[in-house]
Amino acid sequence: MNSFIGTWQDQGNAKITITGSQNFLTVTYNNGRGPFQGFEIDLTSPVINVNFTDDAPFVGVLGINNGKTQIFWINATVWTKI
Repeated sequence: MNSFIGTWQDQGNAKITITGSQNFLTVTYNNGRGPFQGFEIDLTSPVINVNFTDDAPFVGVLGINNGKTQIFWINATVWTKI
């Protein structure tokens, strides 16, 4: 597992760091938002579930688009690995 660990950028250019061990993850924004706890499940494609306590729980799927690794979230946002 650990497919999601690293630094990501959202559509608003905020940088997000995902850290963790095994399937447990922590999501922290560079602007101080977070940390939020989540987990990874490896299905056909790796899936992330994060409880954004200032919003709601969201699920995302790891994928490749135009050669870039991205998280496609259920709320239609996309994070790109940087």
